[in-house]
Amino acid sequence: VAFSIDGRTFTCEGPLTSSHPTGSYATITTDDGRLLLAQVLGTSRSPASGDPGQRIVVGNGSLMAELVDGDPRPIEAPRAFAAGIVAPAQPEVVSRHLRATLGSSAAIEIGEIRSADGVPALLKASGFGRHTFMCGQSGSGKTYTLGLILEQLLLETKIQIAVIDPNSDYVSLAQLRPAEELGLDDAEYAELRSRYEPLAERVHSLGEGHARPLRTWFGRLGIDQQAMVLGLDPARDAGEYHAFMRMVEQLADADYSIEDVQVATRNSFDDDARRLGRRIDNLGIAGLSIWASHDQPSTRDVLGDDWRLAVADIGSLSGARESAIASASILEILWERRRERRPVLLVIDEAHNVCPQHPLDDNQALATEHVIRIAGEGRKFGMYLLLSTQRPDKVHPQVLSQCDNLIVMKMNSANDLGILADTFSYTPRSLIEQAPGFGLGEGLAAGKVAPDPFLFRSGTRLTVEGGTDVPATWAHRRD
Repeated sequence: VAFSIDGRTFTCEGPLTSSHPTGSYATITTDDGRLLLAQVLGTSRSPASGDPGQRIVVGNGSLMAELVDGDPRPIEAPRAFAAGIVAPAQPEVVSRHLRATLGSSAAIEIGEIRSADGVPALLKASGFGRHTFMCGQSGSGKTYTLGLILEQLLLETKIQIAVIDPNSDYVSLAQLRPAEELGLDDAEYAELRSRYEPLAERVHSLGEGHARPLRTWFGRLGIDQQAMVLGLDPARDAGEYHAFMRMVEQLADADYSIEDVQVATRNSFDDDARRLGRRIDNLGIAGLSIWASHDQPSTRDVLGDDWRLAVADIGSLSGARESAIASASILEILWERRRERRPVLLVIDEAHNVCPQHPLDDNQALATEHVIRIAGEGRKFGMYLLLSTQRPDKVHPQVLSQCDNLIVMKMNSANDLGILADTFSYTPRSLIEQAPGFGLGEGLAAGKVAPDPFLFRSGTRLTVEGGTDVPATWAHRRD
């Protein structure tokens, strides 16, 4: 039995055997004859006032729509009711409701609603016009689900997608899985290929081992980043910094390489310039694979404009310093293009390593500054973030606070869940608290990207996964 005092929310109670799980949908037949669609957002068990030991369940939630001849309609004139009968919502009713809330937005299907078997879990494509935060512990299915989201965005929208990929997880997004793995017959697979393969031709992976390199001209970095790469502080290293500034003026070419700087230091009789040269040698800066030489194109050159999805495989680089330089460089390239106002979704996996709360070095600090700037100012230029991480407590708070969407996979840390509940206060805390009980591939979606905050079960990836876990065959029983 349910009642509502405001026509927007409800409270219900009933026997334990008839309870509705948190996050599930229900219908309420009110005492004035209306049929309402509701979502249960919290339940608790309480002692009944009758027989000792008997328990009832008390629930609460939101009223989502009014059902008229089976069709969901917005509740335009909320009315209180004193008594209503609660029953599980039929899957087709939930499905019609979710599709109705999409409006003109394309649907991004990521699986099915966990409490309504067979009902597609649909994200609103337009919701990705707000910054999105995705998190889940190792083994939760986060990487798999993010790949599924990227596939669907590629298929269903026109937005450009740039991915900073530290673990080579998304480098195979151009490669469809075989028909038998997808459970498709020949006709269905042919139709999928006809849609996906033309798009796949504009999916580029950049990095070592790929056709397109992940390299940059030293001279094309911002002057501040050049100094950071060299470890120069204008106050602490005043002499070397001044010598470097003079060399930059003499080179007078945006395409100068780190080797050009080395040659300039060796040809100089200035002591500070010579010290700068020894600094470059001692730090091994010139030996980093990130640099483009005079016979090699840079990332900026090979990327061009005709791409739909570009994966910067920084996992193919040899160390954290190169990864930080590459991340900052890519972020700068995208930021420089902002005035073109071409919508782009910037996906940063393992975001706690790209924009951490406490950067470990100057290059990581610069990358963090870029992400903070995009988080704060990017939307007016059509730049949107999708951050993915295992450690929400390690992501810079100025970035986290700008996100309007939340996708949570399995998480056990009470501290992390508390941070999410406090930061994303529009998401019912009771749903976030479900995260420790999520199975593989299960999660919560909330915010502008979700018609309602809902619990989902991930569907099937269309493309080949990139980096995968080491097989656990070492734990098999010996013969």
